[in-house]
Amino acid sequence: MHFRLAFPASLVCLMMALGCSSSAGKPPATAASSGQTAYAIGYGDELSSSIKAINDVQAKEKQLSAGFAARVDELKKPDWDKVETVIAYSDEAGKSADFADAQGDAVAVKGFWDSEKGEITARVNGNAQATMKQAGCSAETAGPIAYSLNDAINKQLQKKLRSKNEAFVVIERYKTSLGPQNVSSLEKLADEIAEASYDVHVLMVLHRNRLQRLVADKSEVKKTLDRFIEDETAFQNEPGRTEAEKKASQDRINAANKNKAELDKVAEQAEATSKEMDKSIDAATKDYEEALKNLKAKVSEKKKGEPQR
Repeated sequence: MHFRLAFPASLVCLMMALGCSSSAGKPPATAASSGQTAYAIGYGDELSSSIKAINDVQAKEKQLSAGFAARVDELKKPDWDKVETVIAYSDEAGKSADFADAQGDAVAVKGFWDSEKGEITARVNGNAQATMKQAGCSAETAGPIAYSLNDAINKQLQKKLRSKNEAFVVIERYKTSLGPQNVSSLEKLADEIAEASYDVHVLMVLHRNRLQRLVADKSEVKKTLDRFIEDETAFQNEPGRTEAEKKASQDRINAANKNKAELDKVAEQAEATSKEMDKSIDAATKDYEEALKNLKAKVSEKKKGEPQR
């Protein structure tokens, strides 16, 4: 015997409505920033830094790719099969979502550290000096503390990135047979291939998308700056405003006008860079793939010339 459960039509409609309003599958609810004053004031700097980042990553890819062959020349009779595996795994790691997430974290941490390390180091050194003073000791600690903090952060970031590259599992597993003299060179080669692969397959695309978004905000940013200037002018005309308040407001207006005056020039450069980004990505990818092809050919030749262990 079969039973059929009957639902009232109103309940069915309610369930469908709840399903339609579900957040499942929705993208992040982010809104455009072009209408925000803080974003508009820093817009020109963001454009400039975005252009610089694109130029920097292109130069970095060329530098990394150009050094692949030299790393192989450093190797002394390794297991060339394992070297080929390290190369292949590192190339794949650079394209992976896991490695990209780790790189994003590393860039964020490095950027924060580079901008804040002076103050952080000063605070740590101040605490160290206070502790030493209480213990009746004295010594110069600023230099060693700065070096230790910087070194520790860089090494931890490197460790995190290497944990996302399967090549390091191979290197660790076979480090005895690879030979201790080869491990360091192979680790550097794996780092450089993964980073160059990430640069051309992921990072340059992210930079292109960010620059396109910034360029698209230009007209709205101008409107936001105009509105900000109007608001500041109205603020100055409010009853009871002190001379100090009016001066501070005028300084903000002057800064906004300066940003407006410089915006078109920077935006023009950004637009030109944005239009050429697809060509730049293609050129960088071709350069990387050519270097990787030459690297594999070099390893293949060395493999033929040396008897395998």
